[in-house]
Amino acid sequence: MTPEDIQHHQEELVARFRQQLKEGWPAPGTDINALEDFGARLGRTIQEEISERVLPAEAERKEGNQVACPCGGRAFYQRHHALTLVTLAGRVRVRRPYYHCAACKQGQCPADTRLRLGAGHTTPAAQAQLALLSALVPYGQVGDLLSQLGLPLTLDLKQTERVAQGVGKQLQGASLAPYGPTTQTVAVGFDGVMLPTREGKKEARVGVIYEPDREAGRTQAAAGGLRTEYCATTGSRASLVREVCARASARAGGQVVAVVADGAALDWVDLDAYLPSRVEILDFYHVLERVGEIAPLLHPEAPAAAAWREAMRGELEDWGPRKLLETLREWEPTTAAGHEMRRVQLGYFEKQQDRMRYPEYRRRGFPIGSGAVEGACKHVVCERFGRSGMYWKRETAEPVLRLRAALLTQRRLDLRPFAALKGMAAPA
Repeated sequence: MTPEDIQHHQEELVARFRQQLKEGWPAPGTDINALEDFGARLGRTIQEEISERVLPAEAERKEGNQVACPCGGRAFYQRHHALTLVTLAGRVRVRRPYYHCAACKQGQCPADTRLRLGAGHTTPAAQAQLALLSALVPYGQVGDLLSQLGLPLTLDLKQTERVAQGVGKQLQGASLAPYGPTTQTVAVGFDGVMLPTREGKKEARVGVIYEPDREAGRTQAAAGGLRTEYCATTGSRASLVREVCARASARAGGQVVAVVADGAALDWVDLDAYLPSRVEILDFYHVLERVGEIAPLLHPEAPAAAAWREAMRGELEDWGPRKLLETLREWEPTTAAGHEMRRVQLGYFEKQQDRMRYPEYRRRGFPIGSGAVEGACKHVVCERFGRSGMYWKRETAEPVLRLRAALLTQRRLDLRPFAALKGMAAPA
């Protein structure tokens, strides 16, 4: 398109829009809905007109009579092939130059890569919208949401899924660093939640990095002040720990990082390699659950059991595990159930006592509960993957996990840079 052509198109569009404004401008007293409908309609018309005039010219642009072929040979221009693009402005018909390589017998349309087309011939902006909605709701609801939003973006369910999967896979290899180094306390947590798959329940592993603030409110602004990052995967625990620890270390800048977990044997594995400067904290509420299991066997009368449980909670918060360990060591159960409870719980708390220095943790501003990662399991996994009737495959769940984790970490993340190219294009 020459500069003269561009100027001609601009002048033509300005004249058309001026006429539309003149004809459709709302009269005094116009209903507010009609007024807003007019503005939205005019905006869509502008977008459609620009897309329909500029995209065909850009797609049709020829890059010479030959281009490099991935096989190492040369592909030569044959002809132009038509294709319908899926854009935010609707479907746009274009023609692209097609090149063929005699050596490998493969063809390509370089314009598809230049325009960064993805599955279903979608543009990056269309992919971003489809991926965003697919991360929030089931694929089958995406079309309805697009219609409610007034977007003329249409794609069938399978192609919508392919687009979301493609963007999610691009995010897997991306380095997202929304938060820089801080002088505040940095904490991390790890947990797992079961994912319904066609082969049965599989574990999705979740990690969270944040800056704890005991005084923070429950508003969105207060939660944003915690600068929370989310990670999730269906892959190995080691890969999740490595990623979370790398992010936490970069943010902490050499400071000690607090690691809060519920006490499973694997919770502390790999930390020496990935997070040498840390303090390990056993989730306080997990400890209270165990105290609650001990109480009725230690004190058969319900009021006494409740009183002991409450007293032990205060003791743990104010002084740590000393009193709990003394009580278990001095306890002489009279039943088999009591003996087994004493054996299991005493052995557990003796191993974990160095992770139960709760008064010290609170003085240093460290969290003592794993609520952050439990919330992460809910937000990243359960709200999207745990809906009634859903069954996933690991390979299709992983990209959507990445999508949700990224969007929850950066709520205004621009997904267009992560548009997934569809690769070599055969003649359409």
